[in-house]
Amino acid sequence: MTVLGCSKGRKHTPITSKAQRGFFGAELRRKRLGLKGRTSMSKTELTRHLHEAAGKKLPARKGGGKK
Repeated sequence: MTVLGCSKGRKHTPITSKAQRGFFGAELRRKRLGLKGRTSMSKTELTRHLHEAAGKKLPARKGGGKK
């Protein structure tokens, strides 16, 4: 089953912090340069995630942490 058009049956998880946005941006850059990425996401999926997070006010890091 695909959710929100994600391929390979992965459930879509939105970007929730600036740190994640930076990671996805760096990952997209690696993919565009033809380098091996750290995730198995395609360029299309990475672009979709970044476009959804564009212009949103995000915290620097998601709260929680270790207890």
